[in-house]
Amino acid sequence: MGEHIHSLELKLTELEKFPERVRVMDNELIRSDSQCWLLMEEVRCKEEELQKASSQIEKLESTVLDSQCEIESLKLDLTNLEQRLFDAEIFAQHAAEHKARINKLLGEHELQLREAQKTIDQLVQENKQLKELSPVKGPKQSPSTSGEQLDKTLENGGHAEYGNDNLILERMAKQNEESELLIEQLKEELREQKLKAKEDADDLTQEMAELRYQITGMLDEEYKRRSCIEQAAIQHIQKLETQVSKEKTKLSGALRRLQESRELAHKQAIEIKKLKDALEVWACR
Repeated sequence: MGEHIHSLELKLTELEKFPERVRVMDNELIRSDSQCWLLMEEVRCKEEELQKASSQIEKLESTVLDSQCEIESLKLDLTNLEQRLFDAEIFAQHAAEHKARINKLLGEHELQLREAQKTIDQLVQENKQLKELSPVKGPKQSPSTSGEQLDKTLENGGHAEYGNDNLILERMAKQNEESELLIEQLKEELREQKLKAKEDADDLTQEMAELRYQITGMLDEEYKRRSCIEQAAIQHIQKLETQVSKEKTKLSGALRRLQESRELAHKQAIEIKKLKDALEVWACR
């Protein structure tokens, strides 16, 4: 009986502790629920972050793909630009060769001019001698002196001969005056053409030097900027294309001036030929 009572007391003690255990378990359950909710919230946040990261990765992949396309396009544009610059250098080289030929022609024309100048000097000397013999250009004589010379000529029986000689001298003097005027005019035109051709050649030399400098500068600048971002590179390419267009315009102008110089040289040769022909005609007369 006593043992049974003791057993009941133990059970009663355990029953008294049971609500406390239930309360502890409830608290633990609440804490577990809270932790579970926090973990679920954290998982939800992580999922949102993963979605955002996935979206950003897709955008980055798209951006990288676009960038690769732009880079390939940029490389193609750079290749085309380098080809254009190479063509511009070829044009500049051809222009320099044309300039060298023009300088050679100018040298030949200068030699011809020196020879023509010698001929002109001889002609001027002959004109002076003819003027000294001509009664038109000679020093004025008094009527008495002229009369005495005429009487002496008539006395010698040379009246007709004197008249013919006088007429020939007058014609020669007139021809000499015309030849002298023509020679002076041709000399002035040749000087002007020579000066203009020299100025054109100097301008062409300066333009070619500037062109080579600009082309070299553009190439160096382009090689340095290849590491820039895509948009800046595209803007730079547009700027270079504009500069290439300007350089082509300058080249066209330089070639035009070169053509004008060649035409002037041709005209100069024609004028020299005319001068020689005129001198030959005068010599025949």
